Amino acid sequence: MNYRELRKIYYSHRDQYEEEYQLRLQGYSSIRTSLYPHLMQRDTVKTSQYPLFVTLHLEISQLMETISQQSQRISEIADTLPKIAHDQFYKEQLYQSIISTNEIEGIHTTRKELVDVEKLLEEDPYKTEQIKHLSTLRMYQQILKDEFLQIQSLEDIRGIYDQLTQGEISPEDELDGEFFRQKSVFIQDDKTGKVIYIPPQKEEQIQVMLTEWIRFINDHSIPNLVKACAGHYFFENIHPFYDGNGRTGRYILAKYLSRKLDKFSGLVLSQQINHHKQDYYKAFRNTGDHLNRADATFFVETLLTFIKEGQENIIQTLLEKQEQLNRYKVKIEQTEGLEEVEKYILFLLAQSKLFVDDKRDGIEDRSIIQLANQSNHHYSKKKVKDAFLHLEDRGILTLIGRKPSQHYLSDYF
Repeated sequence: MNYRELRKIYYSHRDQYEEEYQLRLQGYSSIRTSLYPHLMQRDTVKTSQYPLFVTLHLEISQLMETISQQSQRISEIADTLPKIAHDQFYKEQLYQSIISTNEIEGIHTTRKELVDVEKLLEEDPYKTEQIKHLSTLRMYQQILKDEFLQIQSLEDIRGIYDQLTQGEISPEDELDGEFFRQKSVFIQDDKTGKVIYIPPQKEEQIQVMLTEWIRFINDHSIPNLVKACAGHYFFENIHPFYDGNGRTGRYILAKYLSRKLDKFSGLVLSQQINHHKQDYYKAFRNTGDHLNRADATFFVETLLTFIKEGQENIIQTLLEKQEQLNRYKVKIEQTEGLEEVEKYILFLLAQSKLFVDDKRDGIEDRSIIQLANQSNHHYSKKKVKDAFLHLEDRGILTLIGRKPSQHYLSDYF
């Protein structure tokens, strides 16, 4: 289907432009919202008189169906994974999601920083000190816990922002309004310095627009994926904060998708956006062009494509890891002279090796001892420690850490 931008129709067939707009806006397959974004003409705000709408053409319908099917497939594969493998894989995706969403904003975040904060939270889940990335990591952990993110008021939005960015906003970017920014801002092209977007200038207008956004995201008559993508566009169009708009908007989107699809689909979107930043920003610019009259169809299609492609990567990775884990399982069973406790330890370490990007972030001995004791066999601490020594002597395990003690499955095994 050749669904063209209205802007292109304006320049090629101006006499058909208004008619085509009305056909789209009033069409049976269109979703017309009560959201009125700021639309630009070059470096100035041209209008905010057109309602955001989405045409559910064939490609979008097919994308939504594929995404739903792939989400079910991801859940099916993930549910077959042993707990250590599942939790470690989720943790890796969580790290990559945070690194990606920060990188989109020009914030450099290392995996080690997140791992260190994760360990602090494991020691004290209620830690309140202002430590870099602490609040962000804690918020993203809620996705795994499947905690419902309810947004019913402006206070809720501000609360999410405060928790997500705690300790990470510079003094000059701290909010000065009742809930949001009070002063005017504008968005510049990083390379040229040209103004590319001017969001609402007064907090009063921001509050009005976000109140309408809240109504929209709580409207159950709109298809979930369309609502998520169109809602994301409008939130970023409002730009309610001086800093942290993208991070907040993408967190809300990830949290929503994790409930409507699956946890991995919610996390992978930021990674896809980071890999295709120019397409992401182009979709924003196209929807925000006044000649396109708030047609969000291309923006929705772009985000749905990101989700679909991210899911495909997740499925491929999960299947590859699952196959490798099965091979390890067979090899462990076929290795002569192993006691049952040693087989148990090796299978845990095989999961950790396959599903963690950095071996030093893998499972520690104390966790293995705890899991072994809690297993059906109730292996004692001494029995597990003796097994570690025996597996070391055979060259199957390598000691890679002492405080805390940590072993790694030897590469030859």
